[in-house]
Amino acid sequence: MLLTMSRAWSLELNAVLDSVAVTPPGRVEFHEERHNPMLQDPIILTGYLEYLGAGVLHKVIQTPFEEALLVNHDQVIIERDGEVRRLALGRSRSLKTILGAIEAILSGDSKKLESIFEYELSGTSDAWTVRLTPISRRIAKQLSSMQIKGDDQALSSIRVDLETGEWHVIHILRGDNKQ
Repeated sequence: MLLTMSRAWSLELNAVLDSVAVTPPGRVEFHEERHNPMLQDPIILTGYLEYLGAGVLHKVIQTPFEEALLVNHDQVIIERDGEVRRLALGRSRSLKTILGAIEAILSGDSKKLESIFEYELSGTSDAWTVRLTPISRRIAKQLSSMQIKGDDQALSSIRVDLETGEWHVIHILRGDNKQ
């Protein structure tokens, strides 16, 4: 018990992120739950996430519908039902913040993460949680918090809580997500 407590207190954000950093290209399967206060049941999505390099994230939803989202630096490209939409990422600061946090975690960039969020790290190297709250008051009006969970091998989940009461949790299915 004493060993576990000392390991918990010795956790540092740099070490946690280093242990789960992904060398691009990295790909993992996911199971996502989207909870909205206006809906009785959550929406369940499955697919895969890819970290293709600095500034490039790809999310492919395979069920219950097919959709692909490509974040390519400051642009989001959404493909669904044969149609392609392009959005400037700068139009949604909260989305840009969420994606920036995910990329910082995947790349192991604690300095970038700390520039966007205040954080609270708890647990042990075998089961840790990082709770992130936006530093910007403007972002905090939309994004309440993010919670990242993992262990010394990989991420296990990313939860996003919005100020509207809506929340999403992406469960990372274990696979070859470290190169």
